[in-house]
Amino acid sequence: MSVDGTPISQTDLARIEADEKLHEDLQRRTVRVIAGAAHDAEDCRTLLDMLGIESSAIEAARTFRSKRTSKAKAKRTPHKPAARRRVAPA
Repeated sequence: MSVDGTPISQTDLARIEADEKLHEDLQRRTVRVIAGAAHDAEDCRTLLDMLGIESSAIEAARTFRSKRTSKAKAKRTPHKPAARRRVAPA
């Protein structure tokens, strides 16, 4: 139900959820760009405060990065050293 009591269609719910996901993704990416451009932690906090980005977006950026890194590590195959050729004694 919406605020005024009218029912919300499944299509509208899907659109709202997609918009929220897009907004979260943009905030997460913004946090990463600001963190990369900031001189230090205080500068980063100041810039994020100016943009009105909350701590939940910062935590989401940290979590997303760590999940992405661990998935990439899991996909890699372990490094095998090159096989040594046996040389017959001369």
